[in-house]
Amino acid sequence: MGTRSRRKRKSVAAKREAEAAPGAPPSQAGRRALRAIVIAYLFVGYYYATEIPLGRGPDETAHVRYIEFLAAEHRLPVFDPANPGANYEFHQPPLYYAVALPVYLLAGSDQSAQQPIRFLTLLLSLALIYLTFALGRALAPDRPWAAVAAAGVVAFLPMQLGIATTIGNDALSEVLSAAVLLLLVVHVRAAARHREGEVAQAPGPGAMVAIGVFIGLGMLTKSIALLLLPVAWLAALLAARGPGGLSWRRLARDAGAATAVALVICGWWLVRNQMLYGDPLAQKAFLQAFTGLRPTPESFMAKYQVPSVASYVGQVMIVTAAGFTGLFGPVHGNQFAFFPGWVYLLTGLIAAAGAVGFARHWERSQLTRWQKQAWGLCGAFAVLLLASFIRFNCSFFQAQARYLFPVLPAGAAAFCLGLQAVFPERVRPHVLAAAVGLLAVLAFAGLHAWIAPQFPIP
Repeated sequence: MGTRSRRKRKSVAAKREAEAAPGAPPSQAGRRALRAIVIAYLFVGYYYATEIPLGRGPDETAHVRYIEFLAAEHRLPVFDPANPGANYEFHQPPLYYAVALPVYLLAGSDQSAQQPIRFLTLLLSLALIYLTFALGRALAPDRPWAAVAAAGVVAFLPMQLGIATTIGNDALSEVLSAAVLLLLVVHVRAAARHREGEVAQAPGPGAMVAIGVFIGLGMLTKSIALLLLPVAWLAALLAARGPGGLSWRRLARDAGAATAVALVICGWWLVRNQMLYGDPLAQKAFLQAFTGLRPTPESFMAKYQVPSVASYVGQVMIVTAAGFTGLFGPVHGNQFAFFPGWVYLLTGLIAAAGAVGFARHWERSQLTRWQKQAWGLCGAFAVLLLASFIRFNCSFFQAQARYLFPVLPAGAAAFCLGLQAVFPERVRPHVLAAAVGLLAVLAFAGLHAWIAPQFPIP
């Protein structure tokens, strides 16, 4: 009797999980909430896109120059590290600029075309909201409201809104990274279902082919997408483990499929960079040019009288932490604007509560093996991004949290699951709604800080 009861409970749990799978529809209340978030996002995003003066987005003028070059010369630009000037983004992969080019041409090919390109970026980032929701549902099928709230966090985080409403390739890069993470989670889950006997057939190579497509497109958008390849290999390794042990054949097939497809899509760009700059990612040429454009740790420490390397690391951490909520600009020259300090203290405490809560969720929620693996994949990507960020800041002072935003959808899902774990069940939806509402308020305040700064750094 006990065995039969356990089997029945397992069957019911499996059914609920299947109903809450990434492709399953949310509840009616969840759909309404997600729809409200999307409408509010478009409303707030419209004001960001129209009210922030042109050229005040991160490196926005240089991104516009790339599109102008494509329109005028009908060829890809060649980056000159000896004379970067306003062309210091010419080393970037071309996909975002190629997508923006038709809008630029249709809008008149002058300064008036910049506003429509901002609207295009806003619409591209709309996909990030839906992908965040889908990723949250995939990672925690039994916590649908956490997925809705995670979509709200991504929609209204002021710094993310700034990326979504100004001209630059970050927004498209984040969308493609989120798509890869979602596909990786779905693939690991499908392999787990086969392992546990829920489905007879192991997942084929189709998912890894799709993953390779999005990684290849990501590498044609921003080189940071290269970090997704080792994460895909790790997913292939996890999926290749079965009751009989590791299937080397399946591992080679899946990892090879993702890698080969990615290289087919972006390989021409890597070869071109190797021929032009002696480096497939053009990083050496970029770093050479950046030396004259941005402060090195040594020059930053000398200029701002930072007494030690430890103090420099502290400065990077403080500014980066602030940038997760909002660091606006440039507003004048290389000056940026901040919220008042108490805003960062408040959001930092809430983020800390989410982090502690996620640790509790991990410990008490009896996560399945595939869920732990899926979270591990997101964590691996976050670690690789952080390592790249640290390496960059060892060469130049670039304490910009946006470099870590490709993993923001997974981070938002973890944060919302953590908030749920901290509070009693009866108040959890209200807590999540309050967190998203607070960010919506800060989004409006952030727009004011951007266009009428009162707290610039020197």
